[in-house]
Amino acid sequence: MIAEMLSIIEDDAQRNELEQFYKENINYFLNIAYLKLHNKSDAENAVQEAFCEIVHKPDNFFSINPKHRVSFIAAVIRNISSDMFNKKNKIPLEEIDKDDSYDENPISFEDSMIGKISKDKLKQFIKSLPPLQRDVLTLRCLMEFSTAETAEKLNISQSAVKKRLHLAKEAVRKYIHEEDEVYE
Repeated sequence: MIAEMLSIIEDDAQRNELEQFYKENINYFLNIAYLKLHNKSDAENAVQEAFCEIVHKPDNFFSINPKHRVSFIAAVIRNISSDMFNKKNKIPLEEIDKDDSYDENPISFEDSMIGKISKDKLKQFIKSLPPLQRDVLTLRCLMEFSTAETAEKLNISQSAVKKRLHLAKEAVRKYIHEEDEVYE
């Protein structure tokens, strides 16, 4: 199926690069989807849907720094898998109301955290965040996407991005505060 999808891409170099990327990471992507869906066929469908989105808008994928592409696609697959799971299990999705209290802080989040905790401990904690919070935090803070870009990439509303970012930042702040107390 991937060969048919890739044929949509007109640029040979992009097609070859995306095919190589797919081959190198397919097992990782299937595992991500399977963890949410618990069904091999559904996991394959989720990964195919993610790559279908890429081939229809390849510039979005190729504009991302190559070292961040796996994280980006993993986030997309997690969101697609969550949507599939929710539809299959008829769990209503709740739209988060817009609340201006979640607007971006003019001081970067990373800058406010520098020096307060070891990099490795912070990375481990961020990896332990719920996937939806971790994805938004990664896209907004690490990859420096805007709220609108993050919402588009994850296929969620801007208010949901703001809420998830707020929750992730609060969790990190709480963790850092608790770590600081241990060393005081």
